[in-house]
Parts: sequence; C-alpha cells; structure tokens
Amino acid sequence: MKLNVKKGDFSRLGATKGRTWANFCMECRKESDCKVLIYERGKNAKPQEIAVPGEFSKGNLRAIQVDGLDLSEIDYNFWIDGKLVMDPYARRVVGREAWADESRRLTSPLRCRHEELRFSWRGEREKEIARTDMVLYKLHVRGFTMGMSEGTPGRGTFRGLTQKLSYLKSLGVTSVELMPVYEFEELIPKKESQSDSYARWKPSKKDKIKKQEEKPRFQINYWGYGEGMYFAPKASYAEGDSAALELKECILQMHKKGMECILEMDFSNYAPKRRILEALRHWVREYHVDGFHLQGDGIPLDLLLDDPYLGRTKIFYKGAAEHLISDEEKAFPRFFLDTDEFLYPCRKLACGIDGNIWELADQLKKQNEKIGYVNYIADHNGFTLKDLFCYERKHNEANGENNADGLEWNYSNNCGVEGETTSRNVHKIRDRRMKNAAAMLFLAQGVPMLMAGDEDGNSQKGNNNAYCQDNPIGWKDWRQTGQDRAFLKYMKKLAAFRKAHRILRLEQPMSLMDVKSYGCPDLSYHEEDAWIPRHYYCRRSLGILYCGKYADEEEDVYVGFNFSDFQKNFALPKQKRGRKWHLVMDTAEKNAFLTEPEELKEAYYTIESHSVCILIAK
Repeated sequence: MKLNVKKGDFSRLGATKGRTWANFCMECRKESDCKVLIYERGKNAKPQEIAVPGEFSKGNLRAIQVDGLDLSEIDYNFWIDGKLVMDPYARRVVGREAWADESRRLTSPLRCRHEELRFSWRGEREKEIARTDMVLYKLHVRGFTMGMSEGTPGRGTFRGLTQKLSYLKSLGVTSVELMPVYEFEELIPKKESQSDSYARWKPSKKDKIKKQEEKPRFQINYWGYGEGMYFAPKASYAEGDSAALELKECILQMHKKGMECILEMDFSNYAPKRRILEALRHWVREYHVDGFHLQGDGIPLDLLLDDPYLGRTKIFYKGAAEHLISDEEKAFPRFFLDTDEFLYPCRKLACGIDGNIWELADQLKKQNEKIGYVNYIADHNGFTLKDLFCYERKHNEANGENNADGLEWNYSNNCGVEGETTSRNVHKIRDRRMKNAAAMLFLAQGVPMLMAGDEDGNSQKGNNNAYCQDNPIGWKDWRQTGQDRAFLKYMKKLAAFRKAHRILRLEQPMSLMDVKSYGCPDLSYHEEDAWIPRHYYCRRSLGILYCGKYADEEEDVYVGFNFSDFQKNFALPKQKRGRKWHLVMDTAEKNAFLTEPEELKEAYYTIESHSVCILIAK
C-alpha cells in the first residue's frame, strides 16, 4: 500500500479521521526514531511501517498526515526508539475483549483503534443532583453482576449493570460510583519464587529429559487500579462488540432514572497534567459523565477546578482544596473530600472498641459551604459492613501472600464467633450492630456512601483485600436469606427517612446556637438530663436534637446513641404548643422501624445498650 504523507496537524493528540486522510500526532522528541505501525483489521500480518521524519515536529510533538488512509479499516500503534508504544489517547484497545484471557499475552500485541460511533442521547434528562440529596453507591461493574445466576444475560458487563439500575433506584441511590472502567491490564505476571541454586534445574545438552516450558502464571488485577488507557472503556466489560456504546447506554439509563454517574480514575503520579485534564473532558463530552473520584498524588486540582468545561462536574479527592474554590461555587458545591476519617470513630463505637461519642458527634455534624464530605464505614479496601461484625482477623490466604497483605487494623468485632455460625444469639447481635453502623452513616450531615452489597449483608469471608479475587469472594452475592432481606428493607427505610428530613443533610455547618430565634438551637446535645451532655473522655452515649425549623420543616428530629454496656434513660426536651415526642426507629427492636410513629407518654426514653433510636417531635 503506497501512501502519501506530509506534515500533520498538532492541535489534537492521537488519531484523527478526515474524509480522505488520517492524522497521527504523538509525544516524541525531534531526535527520536519514530514510526506509525498500520495493521489491517482482522489480520495478523506484519504491520506496515510509516516513518515520521524529524522535520514533522513542533516542540516535543510529532505529527503526520497520511492521505488515502481510512482509519475505519485499520488499527495502529506507534514505534518510538525501538519500542512499541500504544497511543495514550486511543478510543479503543483491541486484544482485551475477553476478560483475563492468558492466551492473548502469547499472540499479537495489543492495538489501538480510532472509533467514531453514533449514539443517540435522546430522552436524556440531565439532572444536577444537589449535594444535600446525594446517596452514593460504589460498585465494580464485573463484580456487581457476576454473582447473578448463571445464564443471566449481561453478567459481568455494562448491560448487566443497566439491568440492575432499578434496584439501585429503589434503594434510594442518587449517584453511582464505578470503580475503574477505562482500559486496564487485568493480567499481572506473578513473580517467580527463586529456590536455592543447588535446587534449580540447570539444562544440559546431554539431558535425555527436557524441562517442560511452563506457561506464564498471572495474578488478576481485579479492581483495575493502576495506570491504564484513560480514553478507552474496558473492552471486556462489554457483552457485545462495543464497550463504548454499552457504557453510554448504561449512563443514559442512569440519567433517565434521575441518577448520576461518577467514575473512579486512578492516575499515576507521572501522568502529564494536561492529559488528566483532557481525559476528564473526554468522558464528560463523549459519555456525559457527571463526576470523578480521582486517585493519585499528582492531580492538578487547580486546573480542574478552574476549567470552565468542567465547571459543573463533581470532583471527589482525598485532599482538601478550599483555597482553590471561589465563593461562587457555593451556589452549586461540587468538590468533595473523600477520606476514611468518618470510618474509624464509627467502627470503634459500633464494635465496642475504645470509642468516644464526641469523636462521632464531630463527624456527624461535619459540613462546609464549599466542600462536601463523603462518609463511609466500608469501602472496597477493608472488611465489608457484614464482615466487620463477623471477623476479628483478616483472612486473605486466598490472595497467595501468606495473609501478609491487607489492613491489620480493622476495628472489627466478631461478636463471639469467628466467621459463620448457626447461633441465633450471635446473628441477633451482629444484625443490631450492622443497623447501628448504617444509622450512623445515614444520620450524618455528609454524603453517605454504600459499598456494593453492604445493603443486604454481602460477605467476603473475612478477606479485607480482595484486589485479585475474581470469584464469589469478590462478587456481590445476589442470593438473600430472610435476614438479608430484612436488613435491605431497613436500609431502604433509613434512606427514605434521611430524604424526608432535610435537617439531617444541610449544606451549611451547624452553629449549635439559636441564631434565628426559633427557641431552639439548630443542633443541641442531651443525655440523662435535657440540655446537659457529659463532656468527658470515653463517653459512649449521646442524644442529638435537630431543630426542623432551620430546614423549614415542622418536625424536630432526636437521635439517641447508646454504645455503652448499660441501658440509658435519655431525657427529652419539653415541647410547646401540644407537640409530642414519637418513636420512629429503635435498633433494639426486631424490625427497627415502626409501622407508624408511636407517641411517648414519658418525658424520657430508655435506650438499650448498643442501640440507636430516632424520635420525632410533632
């Protein structure tokens, strides 16, 4: 194939398709040897090499325009200084269509492909979900759907996730956070263990028995974190031929159901800042993504927050950046601090491990007009919510690292038995503590985040680092026991209660004063005596009163926490104008939530040990 070439366009990196030509632009120094490798689609023939001379340079970019080349018929790679280099701006990677297929590592190299696929966003309802309304749900696309029964169409794919969106909607989820869905390498070669020199096989020509060649052994990078192809969706997450179309359809259906899509993006510390910005713009432009949870130490927050195209895109990150956020952002707060600082105070109290109720109180009221806070008690890294109360020690033997990997400090409590048990009493204790933990999460001012499966008692059998577990350990189990279904029902009611009471999720920080002269502070603390909390170390019980008028609501909300080993009589502040206190929920009760609020006759409420209750005044 004879092709005419000339100096190309430097304005857009990667491959660009023209009517009668193709343009390739790449990062490459003028002194480097540079080529474009052209592959015919569907064939394993040797690629055609197109040299890109040094004069086709501008700065540290090299660009070539190839007349008569149709990008819809070929795949490509770059060759720079004797090394095959994939185009980091490629829209598709060819060769990883089958998940964890070891045979592909022994055949032809991966190829880049330029794709321009038509997709109709007709019927899309673009809805900007306010910070006060958000409920996050984090999931792994493959793991969330592989646990469905065998034979179910779409298992492990974007289509499988699309089928489960109604389930997420029923749970009260507003924001779906996807662990990496960009193209990454899931096959990681295992390091060979070297034996002592005397025990190693030393091949010799005289040997009558030849050493068999061992096939490469790989470990699975199941989660997908690490460097990847940040412009291309994961090919093996597609049921059909196009991951791009299936992911777009999934996001479209999220939007139609009033939910938003948040992508986790794990950038290496060496990723060019401009590429990070361009990648995020790409996902917003092409996939209508609503936000990003960013990983890595080299994230250019100043560029991202100042970029007008990303001006309504939500950013989740581990580091605070209040000084980078203008006061204008208060109109639509979109930066979120995502750390585990909520996790440990809650786990200590829920598990009865040296907790302090004032640490919890600080976390519950934590809020900022510019910065949102993401709260969670369980994440992908660590025990699941159920395993927090089933295991005191990690059980990562299946990871092949002699149980040396994973977090050592989990602040968990097995409630008397390590792992599974048939004891009804142990199940009862675990169920109550799970409900207590969930209540802390949904009754806090910040944005609650659920890890997939925590809503119905999913377990990883004590594995707190399931990064390589592409099996039932790492998958969400869709089989539910009666107890699982009851807990799911509780979670739905908890989410509904939060939604019905805006006072629990205000964007403005609580002042603990009656700044609007309503006769009651926006937030106040109580215990055995109304208005008089005990401020001393290791206190494990507290009543918190939220004045509904500060959210233009009629009902006041009183939340009682008792993580001590004894029942407590909590005094209830006296109500005026005939208003009465009513019990809504008590985790010491079998079903926790009452069918209807029950009016209280006494001026106090007795809270059992290791229990949480919700009262309303109306």
